[in-house]
Amino acid sequence: MRKPALATAQSLLRRRSFSKAITVLEAAADNYRDNFSYYLTAGIACLYMGDFGNAGSYFNQARRIRMTEANLLLGQAVLYLRRGDTERAIQYYLDVLDYEPENKVAKAAMEFIRAQGNYETICDWVDSGKIQRFYPPLGVNPAAVTRVVLSLAAGVFLSMCVVHGINMRHFVPTGDRYDLTRFALSYDDLKNLHEKDASGSVYRYILSDAELQAAHDNALRYIQDYRDNAALVEINRILHSNASEPLRRDAGEFMTYLEEPTFDTLTDNYGYRQVAADPVLYVGCWVAWEGSVSNALLDGNAYRFDLLVGYKPNEGVFDVEGNVPVIFPVAPAQQIDGSRSVRVLAKVGIDDDGQVMLLGRSVYQPIAKRGE
Repeated sequence: MRKPALATAQSLLRRRSFSKAITVLEAAADNYRDNFSYYLTAGIACLYMGDFGNAGSYFNQARRIRMTEANLLLGQAVLYLRRGDTERAIQYYLDVLDYEPENKVAKAAMEFIRAQGNYETICDWVDSGKIQRFYPPLGVNPAAVTRVVLSLAAGVFLSMCVVHGINMRHFVPTGDRYDLTRFALSYDDLKNLHEKDASGSVYRYILSDAELQAAHDNALRYIQDYRDNAALVEINRILHSNASEPLRRDAGEFMTYLEEPTFDTLTDNYGYRQVAADPVLYVGCWVAWEGSVSNALLDGNAYRFDLLVGYKPNEGVFDVEGNVPVIFPVAPAQQIDGSRSVRVLAKVGIDDDGQVMLLGRSVYQPIAKRGE
């Protein structure tokens, strides 16, 4: 039997697949009108994704139905805390403690406000992502438990292979994220890393066997190390090279293990100049670039603008690295102040002219410092 959309989204939320959870919920919106759990789940997913405008909207809708749920109050409290409105945040945390006197998140947040809750420190915690410790808790990630079990099993298996002298493959990708041992290259695989008959083929990268092996093994290692951007660069290198068909198939499967990041979880944030120098290598990578918005246009549900990367006049930074078109399939809920720089979380793409463009996911404007 197919699992209901809300249950699926809640499972994805526990697994930290926030974007997927939001996608599932948005597709089923008509089935969950006036459903408290739906609005709360959507709000928490948006909060962790960094989409604070939609998070607040969903929390408000949930509050119209029920006002006494701890995670709802925690979500609303931290939105006020992010803005530096400690008085409102404290009131919500007190409400949480009325219903759950031992709530650890509310207690920790209250202690933070008491000991360190000045405006500058809150700004620092927001910008660094440490504020996330006051978000509604998600519980144990079941995927992490599975990974630990698989890792232990793989360790036992490898030990048995060593004891019994079983011929091991050349590189076994180890780590606690996924079981990727089936992708390890055997010694026979190492003899067939590149296309033998490349007549009539045009490749962007001509790689040696050693380079192809390194790209393959590095991609696996980066996936296990939660460095999905770095892994995707290696995958793109393989897919646009003289790699053999089996190696290309592996690279295509590697992509299914990559996850969409948030502002806080993004790793290997490649800069504009690096991406623009060879866009093909970075297609699909997620970036968080800062700059100023110009030529903004609402086109139906879509929202488009040009991002002047590096141009932050309100911070005294005037170095424009490049002008990049950004497209949001659905306009972000957060209102963008055109007089201040923004940070955009987006996926790298290439337009018809071979130039870099971005498919936007979230925008973020830091809290304005006093005096701005």
